Amino acid sequence: MLGLACLISGAGAGLFRLGWPVPLLSAQLVALHGPLMVSGFFGTVIALERAVALGRRWAYLGPLSSSLGGLALIAGVAPVAVQLLLALGSLILLAASVHVFWRQRAMFTFTLALAAACWCAGNLLWLGGMSVSAVVPWWGGFLVLTIAGERLELSRFLPPSPAAQRLFALIVVLLLVGMIWSARVSRSG
Repeated sequence: MLGLACLISGAGAGLFRLGWPVPLLSAQLVALHGPLMVSGFFGTVIALERAVALGRRWAYLGPLSSSLGGLALIAGVAPVAVQLLLALGSLILLAASVHVFWRQRAMFTFTLALAAACWCAGNLLWLGGMSVSAVVPWWGGFLVLTIAGERLELSRFLPPSPAAQRLFALIVVLLLVGMIWSARVSRSG
């Protein structure tokens, strides 16, 4: 339910940015479309899925934190409180993802842990003062790597060839290099 509020607000803000006459709770939400969708909605849903898969109570603090952060964003709470809640949610997802990787070492669990690390990095960079536009590559990496990890998990029945695995690893490395490079460019102005 909490994540749904972020989805509705974030989608409304996105439609407003496209020029649709959508009623918004505040004009500030238009600029915060990205954090609402990535952290408030997708982060919450992905963290909830990981908590269910892990079956540990502490893991549920991740989706709770990110959904509360999204609601705080909608409510206009001080940005640092929002950023702290979202960073906490992503740190807990990262811990849960690493835990899953240690239990089942596979390319897909590593990719999912790497995705969580990207979300966490983006949220921590935002908390550290970087602009939303500067952390978008990290949030994008979170979504792209989550989708890739889920697809890899589905391919367990027909595993990719060694050449395909090497190509996948190269693509992931290039994605990470691009995210690191974009963060350096954003910092330098």
